[in-house]
Amino acid sequence: MSWVIILFFCFTIIGVALSIRFLFKEKGDLFANVLLGVYTFLFAFELLNNCLRWSGIIYKPGFINLNFTHFPLWTVYGALVYIYVRRVVDKTGFRWTDALFLIPPAITIALLFPYYSLSDEGKIKALEDGNTYDYIHFPDYGIWVVISIMFFYATLTYFGFWQNKGVGFRENKWLRWFVGSYLGFVFMFALYIFLVRFGIMDPSYDYFIDIVIVFFIGMLAFFGFIQPEVFEGKSIKEAIPFVKYRKTGLSDGLSLEMKKKLLRIMEVQQPYLDNDLRLDDLALMIKLSRNQTSQIINEHFNLSFFDFINQYRIKDAKNLLLQNKEDNRTIGQIAYDVGFNNRASFYKAFKKFSDGNPSDYVKHTQAS
Repeated sequence: MSWVIILFFCFTIIGVALSIRFLFKEKGDLFANVLLGVYTFLFAFELLNNCLRWSGIIYKPGFINLNFTHFPLWTVYGALVYIYVRRVVDKTGFRWTDALFLIPPAITIALLFPYYSLSDEGKIKALEDGNTYDYIHFPDYGIWVVISIMFFYATLTYFGFWQNKGVGFRENKWLRWFVGSYLGFVFMFALYIFLVRFGIMDPSYDYFIDIVIVFFIGMLAFFGFIQPEVFEGKSIKEAIPFVKYRKTGLSDGLSLEMKKKLLRIMEVQQPYLDNDLRLDDLALMIKLSRNQTSQIINEHFNLSFFDFINQYRIKDAKNLLLQNKEDNRTIGQIAYDVGFNNRASFYKAFKKFSDGNPSDYVKHTQAS
């Protein structure tokens, strides 16, 4: 057995251990923990399946029953990602419509069932005779359907929750990493199928797909050991941004003091009105380093630097819009007066911190 297979097998063990940890964790969001545990376990199972196949063990009696069992999983990962992200963002549980997500894996299992129903001896004989695929009614175009389904789930997740205004800085960072790892897997999977189908790559190089699985399991394990709050009752969104601020030197007391100081500066000095305001400028005002200032904003307000600044700008813009009958300023002028450099960024921020564009806000406020 090569060292590469041994390395992948070690990550399989780590993945199983992590999934068990999440499945049986009693604190935090139980439903989200179970979803993450199942997702991690299925990734580990696929890794195990491939390790057994690369080593040839899967073709031996007993293990032969695991052959092709990872096929249905390809249409399960995306559904778990979607439901998990929906839980983190909207706090919703299972819906009856979620049962529709079971249709693709059910169809896949049905197409493979003639092979699954064979005995150990039957499967080994089919392998030796070279007619295994006589028992698998999976059409040639079926793999492209599977890839389309995987990308569909990624798109559904993105447009369903990515623009949600309730997603804070920490949640956003976690979801970007989590969904990004799934997208990486789908992309590598699709790339492999494309290269193999067109004769550009040898099918034996399929292990490069599992590099993404190893990355996911490895990063999850790293975060668990470096930032143990992930496993100690706090939700992952509370533990993020993980290790970024562990060495900034800010105690809890000083951090709270600097938060109050920052709020005073924002209210009194109004630095956000400066169109060229940068994080370094704000750090200079409160006499902290750039990283420490970023920590204050991220941890206490759950916002990025630009969102933190823009929420003040939009608040002022709303007041100016309501006074515009007297001042007769254009929307572009108002945007510049509150600190924006252009109308596009102003409209984008206004939509994020309000219920529509500036014109809709004025109409709705005047009507009420």
